[in-house]
Amino acid sequence: MKNPIDWIRAPTTVRVENRVEGGAELKLHCKSKDDDLGVRVLGTRDQFVFRFRPNLWGTTLFYCSMNWGEGQVHWFDIYIFYRDYRRCSNCQWVIRKNGPCYYDAGTREFDICYQWNR
Repeated sequence: MKNPIDWIRAPTTVRVENRVEGGAELKLHCKSKDDDLGVRVLGTRDQFVFRFRPNLWGTTLFYCSMNWGEGQVHWFDIYIFYRDYRRCSNCQWVIRKNGPCYYDAGTREFDICYQWNR
């Protein structure tokens, strides 16, 4: 387990990879309350990587809207301080049609999967 004070010093990296079935391009738009990271279009297996330092209050949140041409926009909180700061400083995600999946270093698989936010 990380020392809780490490998050003050340590930068965090988030990687988001397109693994949407059928080879569809993924349109991704990530932002926080303070930072808009812009719209990215990812081909199959392409990644978007961003880095930041969590804030001192422990409230850092980045969320992303995503779509792949089926008309429906999905969104997910790609980094939530209270969920993620102890488990990753290099947070890796793959995006699939049924939701995002987090990389579990213990199993070395993207097997911690979530549903889309409502």
